[in-house]
Amino acid sequence: MIVSTPADEGRHQPDDGLYFNESWYFDFSRDDGTGGYVRLGLYPNQQLAWYWAYLVTPEHGLVVVRDHEVPLPRGDALEIRADSLWGECVCETPMEHWGLGLEAFGVRLDSPGDAYRGEIGERLPVGLDLEWESYTPVYDYPYPDDHPGAHYEHAGVVHGELLIGRDRIPFEGRGERDHSWGERDWWQWGWHWTSFQIGDTFAANVVKADELDVATGYVWRLGEELQPVTQMLLETHHGDDDLPTAARYVINHDLEVDVEVVAAAPVPLLAPDGRTSRFPRALCRYTTSEGTGTGWCEWNQVGRPVKT
Repeated sequence: MIVSTPADEGRHQPDDGLYFNESWYFDFSRDDGTGGYVRLGLYPNQQLAWYWAYLVTPEHGLVVVRDHEVPLPRGDALEIRADSLWGECVCETPMEHWGLGLEAFGVRLDSPGDAYRGEIGERLPVGLDLEWESYTPVYDYPYPDDHPGAHYEHAGVVHGELLIGRDRIPFEGRGERDHSWGERDWWQWGWHWTSFQIGDTFAANVVKADELDVATGYVWRLGEELQPVTQMLLETHHGDDDLPTAARYVINHDLEVDVEVVAAAPVPLLAPDGRTSRFPRALCRYTTSEGTGTGWCEWNQVGRPVKT
Protein backbone atom coordinates (compact mmCIF):
# COMPACT_ATOMS: atom_id res chain seq x y z
CA MET A 1 0.00 0.00 0.00
CA ILE A 2 1.18 3.52 -0.79
CA VAL A 3 2.16 5.42 2.37
CA SER A 4 2.50 9.20 2.16
CA THR A 5 5.50 11.10 3.52
CA PRO A 6 6.11 14.81 4.23
CA ALA A 7 7.78 15.08 0.81
CA ASP A 8 4.41 14.25 -0.80
CA GLU A 9 2.87 17.56 0.24
CA GLY A 10 4.26 19.25 -2.90
CA ARG A 11 3.63 18.69 -6.60
CA HIS A 12 4.23 15.36 -8.34
CA GLN A 13 5.41 14.44 -11.82
CA PRO A 14 2.33 13.91 -14.02
CA ASP A 15 1.76 10.94 -16.27
CA ASP A 16 0.67 11.46 -19.89
CA GLY A 17 -3.10 11.31 -19.42
CA LEU A 18 -5.27 14.28 -20.37
CA TYR A 19 -7.10 14.03 -17.05
CA PHE A 20 -4.10 13.66 -14.76
CA ASN A 21 -4.96 15.93 -11.87
CA GLU A 22 -3.31 16.91 -8.62
CA SER A 23 -5.43 18.69 -6.05
CA TRP A 24 -5.27 20.22 -2.59
CA TYR A 25 -8.63 20.43 -0.82
CA PHE A 26 -9.53 22.27 2.40
CA ASP A 27 -13.01 22.11 3.97
CA PHE A 28 -14.08 24.06 7.06
CA SER A 29 -17.29 24.51 9.03
CA ARG A 30 -18.70 25.51 12.40
CA ASP A 31 -21.95 24.93 14.27
CA ASP A 32 -23.81 28.07 13.13
CA GLY A 33 -23.66 27.02 9.46
CA THR A 34 -20.71 29.19 8.48
CA GLY A 35 -18.00 27.51 6.45
CA GLY A 36 -16.59 26.85 3.05
CA TYR A 37 -14.09 24.99 0.98
CA VAL A 38 -11.05 25.77 -1.12
CA ARG A 39 -9.75 23.50 -3.87
CA LEU A 40 -6.76 24.00 -6.15
CA GLY A 41 -6.65 21.37 -8.88
CA LEU A 42 -3.86 21.23 -11.46
CA TYR A 43 -4.35 19.72 -14.93
CA PRO A 44 -0.75 19.99 -16.21
CA ASN A 45 -1.44 18.16 -19.48
CA GLN A 46 -4.19 20.67 -20.25
CA GLN A 47 -1.93 23.57 -19.19
CA LEU A 48 -4.47 24.94 -16.73
CA ALA A 49 -5.68 24.80 -13.15
CA TRP A 50 -9.09 24.84 -11.50
CA TYR A 51 -9.63 27.04 -8.45
CA TRP A 52 -12.68 26.94 -6.18
CA ALA A 53 -13.48 28.95 -3.07
CA TYR A 54 -17.07 28.53 -1.92
CA LEU A 55 -18.28 30.29 1.24
CA VAL A 56 -21.60 29.90 3.05
CA THR A 57 -22.93 31.94 5.96
CA PRO A 58 -26.41 32.42 7.45
CA GLU A 59 -26.22 36.14 6.57
CA HIS A 60 -24.85 35.98 3.03
CA GLY A 61 -25.98 32.60 1.73
CA LEU A 62 -23.75 31.08 -0.95
CA VAL A 63 -20.81 33.03 -2.40
CA VAL A 64 -18.81 31.48 -5.25
CA VAL A 65 -15.32 31.97 -6.63
CA ARG A 66 -14.79 29.46 -9.45
CA ASP A 67 -12.33 29.60 -12.35
CA HIS A 68 -11.52 26.57 -14.53
CA GLU A 69 -9.04 28.39 -16.78
CA VAL A 70 -6.39 29.55 -14.32
CA PRO A 71 -2.75 29.50 -15.53
CA LEU A 72 -0.70 26.81 -13.83
CA PRO A 73 1.32 27.98 -10.81
CA ARG A 74 4.94 28.78 -11.55
CA GLY A 75 7.62 26.66 -9.94
CA ASP A 76 6.75 24.71 -6.83
CA ALA A 77 4.59 27.35 -5.13
CA LEU A 78 0.83 26.73 -4.99
CA GLU A 79 0.01 30.34 -5.88
CA ILE A 80 -2.39 31.25 -8.69
CA ARG A 81 -3.20 34.51 -10.44
CA ALA A 82 -5.97 35.18 -12.93
CA ASP A 83 -8.44 37.94 -13.80
CA SER A 84 -9.83 39.26 -10.48
CA LEU A 85 -8.30 36.31 -8.63
CA TRP A 86 -5.28 35.68 -6.44
CA GLY A 87 -5.00 32.64 -4.22
CA GLU A 88 -2.38 30.58 -2.45
CA CYS A 89 -2.06 27.40 -0.41
CA VAL A 90 1.11 27.40 1.71
CA CYS A 91 2.51 24.33 3.45
CA GLU A 92 3.90 25.71 6.71
CA THR A 93 4.70 22.32 8.30
CA PRO A 94 4.23 19.16 6.21
CA MET A 95 1.34 16.97 7.35
CA GLU A 96 0.52 19.46 10.12
CA HIS A 97 -0.07 23.10 9.17
CA TRP A 98 -1.24 24.93 6.03
CA GLY A 99 -2.10 28.57 5.35
CA LEU A 100 -4.74 29.71 2.84
CA GLY A 101 -5.04 33.13 1.23
CA LEU A 102 -7.54 34.56 -1.25
CA GLU A 103 -8.28 37.96 -2.79
CA ALA A 104 -10.91 37.84 -5.52
CA PHE A 105 -14.28 38.91 -6.81
CA GLY A 106 -16.99 36.32 -6.42
CA VAL A 107 -20.72 35.96 -7.02
CA ARG A 108 -23.45 35.72 -4.39
CA LEU A 109 -26.20 33.43 -5.67
CA ASP A 110 -29.88 33.83 -4.75
CA SER A 111 -30.34 30.06 -4.95
CA PRO A 112 -27.77 27.23 -4.90
CA GLY A 113 -29.35 25.83 -8.06
CA ASP A 114 -28.25 28.98 -9.90
CA ALA A 115 -24.80 27.39 -9.92
CA TYR A 116 -26.12 25.17 -12.72
CA ARG A 117 -27.68 28.07 -14.65
CA GLY A 118 -24.71 30.28 -15.40
CA GLU A 119 -23.84 31.45 -11.85
CA ILE A 120 -25.63 34.77 -12.32
CA GLY A 121 -25.74 36.84 -9.14
CA GLU A 122 -24.33 39.81 -7.24
CA ARG A 123 -20.62 40.44 -7.84
CA LEU A 124 -18.69 41.34 -4.69
CA PRO A 125 -15.22 41.15 -3.11
CA VAL A 126 -14.32 37.84 -1.48
CA GLY A 127 -11.29 36.90 0.56
CA LEU A 128 -9.96 34.65 3.25
CA ASP A 129 -6.93 34.28 5.47
CA LEU A 130 -7.04 30.91 7.23
CA GLU A 131 -4.76 28.56 9.12
CA TRP A 132 -5.42 24.81 8.97
CA GLU A 133 -3.79 22.64 11.67
CA SER A 134 -4.18 18.87 11.93
CA TYR A 135 -5.47 17.04 14.99
CA THR A 136 -5.87 13.50 13.64
CA PRO A 137 -3.33 11.18 12.03
CA VAL A 138 -3.03 11.10 8.25
CA TYR A 139 -5.16 8.45 6.54
CA ASP A 140 -3.73 6.97 3.31
CA TYR A 141 -6.28 5.56 0.90
CA PRO A 142 -5.37 1.87 0.39
CA TYR A 143 -3.97 2.02 -3.14
CA PRO A 144 -1.55 -0.75 -4.20
CA ASP A 145 2.12 0.14 -4.60
CA ASP A 146 1.86 0.09 -8.41
CA HIS A 147 -1.13 2.46 -8.51
CA PRO A 148 -0.35 5.59 -10.60
CA GLY A 149 -1.43 8.05 -7.94
CA ALA A 150 -2.19 8.48 -4.26
CA HIS A 151 -4.68 10.10 -1.89
CA TYR A 152 -4.50 11.03 1.77
CA GLU A 153 -6.71 12.97 4.19
CA HIS A 154 -6.96 14.10 7.79
CA ALA A 155 -9.02 16.35 10.03
CA GLY A 156 -7.94 19.63 11.55
CA VAL A 157 -8.86 22.85 13.32
CA VAL A 158 -9.28 25.97 11.20
CA HIS A 159 -9.05 29.60 12.29
CA GLY A 160 -8.68 33.00 10.68
CA GLU A 161 -10.90 35.44 8.81
CA LEU A 162 -13.37 35.45 5.91
CA LEU A 163 -14.19 38.51 3.80
CA ILE A 164 -17.53 38.86 2.01
CA GLY A 165 -18.31 42.29 0.59
CA ARG A 166 -17.55 44.77 3.39
CA ASP A 167 -17.96 42.19 6.14
CA ARG A 168 -15.01 40.59 7.91
CA ILE A 169 -16.03 37.37 9.63
CA PRO A 170 -13.74 35.85 12.28
CA PHE A 171 -13.70 32.09 11.91
CA GLU A 172 -12.92 29.21 14.24
CA GLY A 173 -14.04 25.73 13.31
CA ARG A 174 -12.97 22.33 12.08
CA GLY A 175 -12.41 20.72 8.74
CA GLU A 176 -10.82 18.11 6.53
CA ARG A 177 -7.78 18.29 4.24
CA ASP A 178 -7.27 16.16 1.14
CA HIS A 179 -4.30 15.82 -1.23
CA SER A 180 -4.47 13.47 -4.20
CA TRP A 181 -2.88 12.93 -7.59
CA GLY A 182 -3.68 10.67 -10.53
CA GLU A 183 -6.42 10.50 -13.16
CA ARG A 184 -9.50 12.56 -12.29
CA ASP A 185 -12.29 12.21 -14.85
CA TRP A 186 -15.32 13.81 -13.22
CA TRP A 187 -17.60 12.65 -16.05
CA GLN A 188 -17.05 8.89 -15.82
CA TRP A 189 -17.86 7.73 -12.28
CA GLY A 190 -20.33 8.91 -9.69
CA TRP A 191 -19.49 8.88 -5.99
CA HIS A 192 -20.39 10.12 -2.53
CA TRP A 193 -17.74 11.58 -0.21
CA THR A 194 -18.26 12.78 3.33
CA SER A 195 -16.17 14.14 6.19
CA PHE A 196 -17.29 15.37 9.59
CA GLN A 197 -15.95 16.16 13.03
CA ILE A 198 -17.54 16.09 16.51
CA GLY A 199 -15.64 18.26 18.97
CA ASP A 200 -12.11 17.19 19.85
CA THR A 201 -12.89 13.50 20.16
CA PHE A 202 -14.31 12.18 16.87
CA ALA A 203 -13.76 12.51 13.12
CA ALA A 204 -14.78 10.45 10.09
CA ASN A 205 -14.17 10.42 6.35
CA VAL A 206 -15.78 8.02 3.87
CA VAL A 207 -15.99 7.79 0.08
CA LYS A 208 -18.19 5.35 -1.84
CA ALA A 209 -18.38 4.92 -5.62
CA ASP A 210 -21.91 4.60 -7.01
CA GLU A 211 -21.12 1.33 -8.79
CA LEU A 212 -19.45 -0.42 -5.84
CA ASP A 213 -20.70 -1.91 -2.59
CA VAL A 214 -17.47 -1.20 -0.72
CA ALA A 215 -16.35 2.09 0.81
CA THR A 216 -13.04 3.60 1.89
CA GLY A 217 -12.13 5.98 4.68
CA TYR A 218 -11.59 6.17 8.41
CA VAL A 219 -13.24 6.67 11.78
CA TRP A 220 -11.10 8.30 14.49
CA ARG A 221 -11.80 8.50 18.20
CA LEU A 222 -9.58 10.30 20.69
CA GLY A 223 -7.05 7.93 22.20
CA GLU A 224 -7.53 5.26 19.53
CA GLU A 225 -5.89 4.35 16.24
CA LEU A 226 -7.64 5.20 12.97
CA GLN A 227 -10.29 2.60 12.20
CA PRO A 228 -10.48 1.85 8.45
CA VAL A 229 -13.91 2.02 6.83
CA THR A 230 -14.76 -0.77 4.40
CA GLN A 231 -18.54 -0.51 4.06
CA MET A 232 -21.22 2.19 4.08
CA LEU A 233 -24.94 2.02 3.38
CA LEU A 234 -26.17 5.32 1.93
CA GLU A 235 -29.65 6.79 1.57
CA THR A 236 -30.03 10.26 0.02
CA HIS A 237 -33.06 12.57 -0.20
CA HIS A 238 -33.22 15.23 -2.93
CA GLY A 239 -35.05 18.52 -3.42
CA ASP A 240 -35.13 21.27 -6.05
CA ASP A 241 -32.53 21.02 -8.83
CA ASP A 242 -31.84 17.49 -7.56
CA LEU A 243 -29.82 19.00 -4.71
CA PRO A 244 -29.49 16.67 -1.71
CA THR A 245 -31.44 17.77 1.38
CA ALA A 246 -30.64 14.91 3.78
CA ALA A 247 -28.90 11.57 3.96
CA ARG A 248 -28.44 8.60 6.25
CA TYR A 249 -25.40 6.36 6.64
CA VAL A 250 -24.60 3.08 8.31
CA ILE A 251 -20.80 2.87 8.45
CA ASN A 252 -19.05 -0.46 9.02
CA HIS A 253 -22.43 -2.01 9.95
CA ASP A 254 -22.64 -0.22 13.32
CA LEU A 255 -22.16 3.58 13.15
CA GLU A 256 -25.49 5.20 12.24
CA VAL A 257 -25.36 8.79 11.01
CA ASP A 258 -28.22 11.18 10.21
CA VAL A 259 -27.15 13.96 7.84
CA GLU A 260 -28.97 17.30 7.48
CA VAL A 261 -27.93 19.60 4.64
CA VAL A 262 -27.48 23.07 6.13
CA ALA A 263 -26.11 24.93 3.09
CA ALA A 264 -25.67 23.63 -0.45
CA ALA A 265 -22.67 24.80 -2.50
CA PRO A 266 -22.80 22.97 -5.86
CA VAL A 267 -20.27 23.07 -8.69
CA PRO A 268 -21.00 22.80 -12.45
CA LEU A 269 -18.53 20.56 -14.30
CA LEU A 270 -17.89 20.77 -18.06
CA ALA A 271 -15.35 18.49 -19.76
CA PRO A 272 -13.16 19.51 -22.71
CA ASP A 273 -15.17 17.10 -24.89
CA GLY A 274 -18.52 18.57 -23.83
CA ARG A 275 -19.59 16.05 -21.18
CA THR A 276 -21.29 17.50 -18.12
CA SER A 277 -21.74 16.57 -14.46
CA ARG A 278 -23.29 18.21 -11.44
CA PHE A 279 -21.24 18.22 -8.25
CA PRO A 280 -23.41 19.23 -5.31
CA ARG A 281 -21.32 19.81 -2.20
CA ALA A 282 -22.94 20.81 1.07
CA LEU A 283 -22.15 21.91 4.60
CA CYS A 284 -24.05 19.43 6.77
CA ARG A 285 -24.98 18.68 10.36
CA TYR A 286 -24.22 15.10 11.39
CA THR A 287 -25.95 13.35 14.30
CA THR A 288 -24.59 10.08 15.71
CA SER A 289 -24.42 8.21 18.99
CA GLU A 290 -21.08 10.04 19.47
CA GLY A 291 -22.84 13.42 19.43
CA THR A 292 -23.54 16.09 16.79
CA GLY A 293 -21.02 17.90 14.61
CA THR A 294 -20.58 19.53 11.22
CA GLY A 295 -18.67 18.83 8.04
CA TRP A 296 -18.99 18.61 4.28
CA CYS A 297 -20.22 16.02 1.83
CA GLU A 298 -20.49 15.73 -1.94
CA TRP A 299 -22.29 13.75 -4.63
CA ASN A 300 -20.83 13.51 -8.14
CA GLN A 301 -23.86 13.31 -10.45
CA VAL A 302 -22.48 12.18 -13.80
CA GLY A 303 -24.17 13.32 -16.99
CA ARG A 304 -26.48 15.92 -15.45
CA PRO A 305 -26.83 19.12 -17.55
CA VAL A 306 -25.20 22.42 -16.59
CA LYS A 307 -24.82 25.87 -18.11
CA THR A 308 -21.43 27.51 -17.60
